[in-house]
Amino acid sequence: MSSRPIAAALAALFVPLAPAIAAVATEAADSPVVIVTATRVPTRINEVIADVALIDRATIEQAGPTTLPELLARQPGLYVVDNGGRGKTASVFMRGTASTHALLLVDGVPLGSATTAQPSLHNLPLSQIERIEILRGPASSLYGSDAVGGVIQIFTKRGEGPARVNAYAGIGSHDTREAQAGISGSSGALSYSFSASHHTTGGFNVASDPQRFNIVNFSLPNPDDDGYRNTLVTGRVVYAIAKGHEIGATVLEGKSRNWFDRGGPTVDAYNNDKTRAHGAFLRNRVNDVWKSELRWGSSEDWSESFAPGRSLFATTQTQWTWQNDIRLPVGNLMFAFENTEQSVDSTTKYTVKRREVDAAVLGYQGNVGAHSWQAALRRDDNSQFGARTTGSLGYGYRFATDWQVRAAVGTAFKAPSFNQLYYPGFGNDALKPEKARNREIGLHWLQGGQHASATWFDNRITDLIEGFPVTNTGKARIKGASLAYGLFYGAWSIDAGLDLMRPINEATGDRLQRRPAEMLKLAVTYAPGDWKIGGETNTIGRRYDTTTEGRPMHGYGVANLFAGKALDKEWSLEGRINNLFDRVYENAWAYAVPGREIFIGLRYQPK
Repeated sequence: MSSRPIAAALAALFVPLAPAIAAVATEAADSPVVIVTATRVPTRINEVIADVALIDRATIEQAGPTTLPELLARQPGLYVVDNGGRGKTASVFMRGTASTHALLLVDGVPLGSATTAQPSLHNLPLSQIERIEILRGPASSLYGSDAVGGVIQIFTKRGEGPARVNAYAGIGSHDTREAQAGISGSSGALSYSFSASHHTTGGFNVASDPQRFNIVNFSLPNPDDDGYRNTLVTGRVVYAIAKGHEIGATVLEGKSRNWFDRGGPTVDAYNNDKTRAHGAFLRNRVNDVWKSELRWGSSEDWSESFAPGRSLFATTQTQWTWQNDIRLPVGNLMFAFENTEQSVDSTTKYTVKRREVDAAVLGYQGNVGAHSWQAALRRDDNSQFGARTTGSLGYGYRFATDWQVRAAVGTAFKAPSFNQLYYPGFGNDALKPEKARNREIGLHWLQGGQHASATWFDNRITDLIEGFPVTNTGKARIKGASLAYGLFYGAWSIDAGLDLMRPINEATGDRLQRRPAEMLKLAVTYAPGDWKIGGETNTIGRRYDTTTEGRPMHGYGVANLFAGKALDKEWSLEGRINNLFDRVYENAWAYAVPGREIFIGLRYQPK
């Protein structure tokens, strides 16, 4: 794809805002933002060396009745592919790595399929999410297998203050309807949050072209619309036993039905899915310098398909973690021990259905004057492959008040999935884990309401798993740069990101499957008084749908508009138009995407 569309989009959206940008004041932020995922301990975002992003609750509400994959697709460094809209299987490619190289956590609990190795993104409604943290770049030294491209961590809603009820109801195109209600608050030593949501849509025909769809799926599509419905509940309860000591539990439980095309034009194929993530924790402040947390988590990704015969693929993951954070005279030390058990249940006959991983993690981070550092070391002992050790080291130097240069190196690995190992006729039980080594350097600028960054990275992946049956024959090298800019001034806010990558299979010289080389993400919001209005653009470069640069897919650009009006202190009206210009494009070959969609909703949110 030519760079001209990207340059034109930048010019069109930035030029009208030049006066506002020029007038930005240099006021310090009222309170520093704290994130957890980048280091496993609460850390101010301006002290983090890694490439991170935060999606807060205000941004989530601004997204309206959007899905989690759609929201992630607007973030720099992420490319998301779905097979036909809401509720359909979604894959996220982080910094040009594979869709199996992203780790998804829900309140610290891993959630995904051990058969496909994909994170479970498509059944998590945004209405239940408080915030999302994104860590871009290899993170196996903190989280083990899967985190070759990065980590996405979702935090469900928390409770504080007097009891408050919140609710949302919206309608939109394709007979889409969404409703959510919850209550949160605290009383004495007890804090709580409970919420429930229901989402349904009539959908559209996911096949963009019957003949091409037949090539991919070996069957012609059913010409009907492919709808989706989802019901999900979340809850969090925390009780302060004493000062510095608390116990708590979290729950996420959802069921959905997703219609899709497979089996021929007269077959009404569908999935019944279950998504579950439960957790419990005990946090203790042992003394003034030592904090300890014992955490248990269990998740399930359960999918029963009728297309037309029945098939079942279910993954259960159980994890125990004991983490300790110690403040030293210089810096902070973190050490943790984990035990994770994965098991699968399926109508497919896997010769092995369970594996266990024991891990030890050590981290050290700190700041002295202009110098910052972060180091981590992790050893995973997998019951299938033996031991793997990964590490990372990062350094930052603040050479001026507003400027910091950062550099980091790290290793990562990805254990083969149960499908890659044991699926009949496809798997290979002699596979080794994929290995990665990443180097990056970044330049960051922060002044009052503005921030900008440029990150250059070089990620080499060896023992790449590919082919049919699969083998460890591939090598990949992903070189690129990520540029980001953000502005908050008065009623204006801007977020922009430009990613330029060269994701190549070094064994063949071909572009990696479905990986764009250029992406531009841009959002502009103007919120004077009770009104809010804004727009977003998402521009994606040319991709290939196969591993040998077959089925070329043209680049595309999509624009969205959103608006909101506060009716009083508690009620607000929200509207959104996705794909404003009704662009026709594909992000998966032969699968349609929705055209122009309009949504409107009413929110009740006491202040």
